[in-house]
Amino acid sequence: LTGGAEITLQNERFFESPAPIFLHIVTVTVYSLLGAFQFVPSLRGRAWHRIAGRVLVPTGLLAAFSGLWLANAYFLSIGGALLLAVRLIIGLSMVVSIALGLFYVLRRRDFVRHSAWMTRAYAIGVAAGTEALLIIGPEILSNPPDSTAQIVYTASAWVINLGVAEYVIHRRARRASK
Repeated sequence: LTGGAEITLQNERFFESPAPIFLHIVTVTVYSLLGAFQFVPSLRGRAWHRIAGRVLVPTGLLAAFSGLWLANAYFLSIGGALLLAVRLIIGLSMVVSIALGLFYVLRRRDFVRHSAWMTRAYAIGVAAGTEALLIIGPEILSNPPDSTAQIVYTASAWVINLGVAEYVIHRRARRASK
């Protein structure tokens, strides 16, 4: 957007209102990169984890809310109502997961549930990367997905990530109970 790219039919909506896409890119990048370090066992339970969490909660919420705004403002016209519904459910799920993670750590000091909800939030937040991996094959073959395929790829990415997150959560719980 800032590099003087050619305005096309596919990207003109971003040039009309670039602030939300810029906010989304910055917050998702910080959330994805910094959030990965929250899973390093030697960093959990230390001051670093708490400080990083204070950065991750607002960036995660901004990423989710800007994603919700983008889905509603930019993508309804190109993806249809069903894809919009999938994206809204996912974005709201990320907000709820972060809120529950905060609730369990701040109100109840329940670090197990806090970890579970924050793991789910992170899985949702980075699922667009999984979606890109699913779409790259058809894109390389010059066969971009139609709106039905896009719905399948989008939903599949979040299902895959949440499945992995649940596996990690339950594996942690089994180890903790031994």
